Amino acid sequence: MNSRDILKFVDFNDFYAEYIPLTPYGQFDKKEYRIIVGKEKLRTIYSSIGKIVNFINEHSFASDKIENYLKKIALLNSLEKRQFDSSDIFLVKKLLTNFKSISNLLNDEIKEDLKIEFRSEELLKYLSPEGENKETFYLSSSYNNNLAEIRKQLSEKNKTLSKIKKNRFDEILEQHNLDFKFRDFIIIEENLSNNLNSELVYKEVYDKTSVLVKPILPKKYFVLHKEKDFLLSQEFNLEQEVLQTISEKILNEKELINNYIQRIKKLDTLFAKSRLAIKYKMTQPILSDNLTIKIINGQYLPLANKCKKLETVYTPLSADFDNKTIVITGSNMGGKTILLKTVGYLQLLAQMGFWVPAEKFTTSIFENINYIGEGLSEKVEGLSSFGFEIHNLTETIKGFDKNSLVLIDEFAKTTNSIEAKAIIAAMLKSFSQKETVCSFLSTHFMELPEFEKVSFYKMKGLNYLEYKKYYDREKQYSLSERIKLINTFMQYELIKTGNKNRTYDAIKIAETLGLNEEIISHTKRYIE
Repeated sequence: MNSRDILKFVDFNDFYAEYIPLTPYGQFDKKEYRIIVGKEKLRTIYSSIGKIVNFINEHSFASDKIENYLKKIALLNSLEKRQFDSSDIFLVKKLLTNFKSISNLLNDEIKEDLKIEFRSEELLKYLSPEGENKETFYLSSSYNNNLAEIRKQLSEKNKTLSKIKKNRFDEILEQHNLDFKFRDFIIIEENLSNNLNSELVYKEVYDKTSVLVKPILPKKYFVLHKEKDFLLSQEFNLEQEVLQTISEKILNEKELINNYIQRIKKLDTLFAKSRLAIKYKMTQPILSDNLTIKIINGQYLPLANKCKKLETVYTPLSADFDNKTIVITGSNMGGKTILLKTVGYLQLLAQMGFWVPAEKFTTSIFENINYIGEGLSEKVEGLSSFGFEIHNLTETIKGFDKNSLVLIDEFAKTTNSIEAKAIIAAMLKSFSQKETVCSFLSTHFMELPEFEKVSFYKMKGLNYLEYKKYYDREKQYSLSERIKLINTFMQYELIKTGNKNRTYDAIKIAETLGLNEEIISHTKRYIE
């Protein structure tokens, strides 16, 4: 499956940009563009979305709070360490705190469905030794009595050291008017330094006219500072003991924490998908064993949203395809390519675990979803457009041992029509005989041969009778006006037809777009 081409063909990223998981775990999952081929797994996801959609609609305040807690969850550092530092423990506590809050807000149906259960009350309580329920974490003295005593002694030492330092600075300020309160040194003119007390300040040459002056602290200060350093080393050792104890408690619940992460990722992605399902009034896809596809009012959102902005009419797609090999014909600008994009778009959504923007979408699971048409990815050097299509076709056929959906847009339009029609006919016959292949081929070529399991459909095309009422050949329409006129009377509906059915909308469209009357007349006579 060349997922890059099919994703680009259907402009999937326009929609995918609106899919916004809130946690790092959900965001990593999004980046994988995972296409799911397990039918029961997809049905489970669809069902979960339905439950969350109901929850959001019935409990909007709780839903907003849940999403706020999801936003607070950060990416944990590795749980494979033997000992965690304070930042690691802070992240674990943050995850536990928010997961517990989420669990408390969810209803029993969703918790049972997603297997969400918070079972780390003791660990969370241990990470909150003074009873605080905040996300923050620090190595509290209450973890160890000796640690509390050492910190008490350190506090007293710091007070004494600060007092000695302040007294010395006050003494220097009083005798020499030098303020070291917020400075480590002061630069003064050399002639002003002659009377400095050498027991209070130290001076050294700074340049030819200046000296650098530093305060001299009493010996007692350094004795006490050495005692403080010893206490700090004791504090560090005790903190390491506490960290080791906490780490062991976390490691004892490593499997449980990893399970929480999986639950968070699943809930996060499902909430994001449910928000989109509500926004676009999506429905649950129906998965069957039959490779044929049925659509009722299916919307291709990139175009539907664009039409909404431009205030133009958008026609959803409804089709009950009665075979798994389908040929789509119709006029230029009639919607053949959009039909292929709609089918591919809905299929990708369904197999990536989304609901779909359709009143009803019945499909199967395809292990390969392929697009063959105008080259969207980097071409192979030396190949023409037709050569590149053949290359893609060859690679696609290699996957026909598995269920495959193939979307083929205007195949072989750059080569001569006799050989192109022959190749297309051969493709249709071959594809229709393979039980694993569901294919949609749009083409301008008419009068293709009939095959038992091939159905022909056409886009209804230009409503010429209505169009003629408004089109004034003498009027100087701008290009945008001409395009709008065509779109106004183009009927983007699909109808079943025979393979002998002919469509000549191209001449009408060419005339509307301004092709001169002489060429139009010659064209009509040639067709006759």
